[in-house]
Amino acid sequence: MINIIRKAKASDSAQIYHLGKKIHELDFSRKYPFHELSEIKEFISRPKENILFVVEENKEIIGFVFAKILSHHAGGWCMLDNIGVEKQHRHKGIANELLHALYKELKKRKVWYVQILEGTHHKSTRHFWKKQGYKETKTFVWAEKKVSM
Repeated sequence: MINIIRKAKASDSAQIYHLGKKIHELDFSRKYPFHELSEIKEFISRPKENILFVVEENKEIIGFVFAKILSHHAGGWCMLDNIGVEKQHRHKGIANELLHALYKELKKRKVWYVQILEGTHHKSTRHFWKKQGYKETKTFVWAEKKVSM
């Protein structure tokens, strides 16, 4: 079985959404689970601002990686928002292949810095990022406020 990595299309939105909802390591909290379907559609519709690759096997999406470019200047940076692989396909190097595709695209766009917001408490997720060469640099505390109109 050959895995195909390609840029996501609008028609992939529902599959990405359903896969993301199954992978709870991607949730930042119970209050903020994986993205909504409308957000995924918006991410895909803005290819200059976002990079979203999928990996498919037998025409079914089994994984994805998503990054949001936050600075387009040479030496710019992006936020790696999510990477996910279906549980039965893990430990086969698929996430590494997705990251390689992402890094190749970032290099073409002259984006040299990648940050992740590691909001999860899952040890396996933290271990994965460390294994990929990511180092913890800052601690973020999320707070929110709804602005009244």
